[in-house]
Amino acid sequence: MKLHSIVIVVLTALALGCAPEAPEAEGPSFKVERKFIYPQEFPPGKPYSPGVLVGETLYIAGQVSLDPQTREQPSTIEEQTHMAMKNMGYVLRDADMDYDNVVTCHVQLDDMDDYQGMNKVYGSYYTSGRYPARTTLEFPALPSDSRLEITCIAYGDKSKIEVVRPEEGKTPAAMGPYSPAVWAGDTLYLSGQGGRNPQTNEIDPTIEGQTKQTLDTVGEILKAAGLDYENTVMVNPYYLGPENYGKLNSVYSEYFDLGRPSARASFCLSRLPGTISVEITFIATRNMRKKGRVYPHGRRPSHTAVPATIDGNTMYLSAKSAPGAGDDIESQFRASIESRLRILKIAGMGLENVVSTNVYLKNLDDMPKMTEIFREYFPSNQPVRTTVQVMQEGPREKVLEEISMIAVR
Repeated sequence: MKLHSIVIVVLTALALGCAPEAPEAEGPSFKVERKFIYPQEFPPGKPYSPGVLVGETLYIAGQVSLDPQTREQPSTIEEQTHMAMKNMGYVLRDADMDYDNVVTCHVQLDDMDDYQGMNKVYGSYYTSGRYPARTTLEFPALPSDSRLEITCIAYGDKSKIEVVRPEEGKTPAAMGPYSPAVWAGDTLYLSGQGGRNPQTNEIDPTIEGQTKQTLDTVGEILKAAGLDYENTVMVNPYYLGPENYGKLNSVYSEYFDLGRPSARASFCLSRLPGTISVEITFIATRNMRKKGRVYPHGRRPSHTAVPATIDGNTMYLSAKSAPGAGDDIESQFRASIESRLRILKIAGMGLENVVSTNVYLKNLDDMPKMTEIFREYFPSNQPVRTTVQVMQEGPREKVLEEISMIAVR
């Protein structure tokens, strides 16, 4: 399936309706009011905020299973899930919300065999029966030797939270307590979808077949919400095997015309739910009049990703790596952040506008050095952060880090 028009958009600060950057004042001024949330239960000195409330949207940092007071770690996956959800609850409480305000979650496991134990506990926290969208993934390693890390987004106005359910048979049956997609105001969060056939539950043996089925399923969910692929603002494809990246892209590119995909962050993982080899999650908007794509001058358009997507006052930045900057984590991470800063400046923003970050490391042993640099670039107005280890092999073996961001004016 292809969209009908080919339009290449090059955005500048003027085109986005932004005034030239004003001289630096005592502190940054934001168009959208925000609150940086740091519950008293958490130990001081984190280099990131546990939560950032921007308008009605609450971004919550990845919560692991450490007790924030004693730093002790429960032993079972059930106890660890309770601890991570409890930690998330502190952030929700300080934002005057509860678990039923949560609209989407990424559950990161270090062993997919813990899926059922995590599910049982995770689902018990949503007392209204309305589950958030969810994506569940296995990563090679997580911070603090935790068996899981949970990253969520919540929305303050419950009257504008609505579940999207396609017709029966259009999507595979849910494997856990999650909804196909959830509206939060004008933003739609989709659960991660894999390559299961909705009618037969069978999985194509090829990565290309699984990718096509996954995107067709996503298309049915978007259609049920009155949207299509053009409404997409952020996509996260996850896949198994470094050799499958090009195969995934060969199918993915058929769903977007040249220059018209969204921001994207793609990663090779150690395992996905069941026997699927691809899982893809989408964020979309219905406010097309305020949607745009950021293309720096000289950047060639692509079928698979743009540097950033604009949705009103929110900008989604694609993940960026910098293997050519050097062979060490410091050189690469600095180069990646500087690259994202150049994209932010095109939209009249800076690092102070960043509210959410995801950092993907080849080796979690590099986390202390990464954190030192992160603290340098975000000395105040610190965004939330989720850090995981991913698989960088084959043609990407020299990639030590990647970072994606969400920024708000």
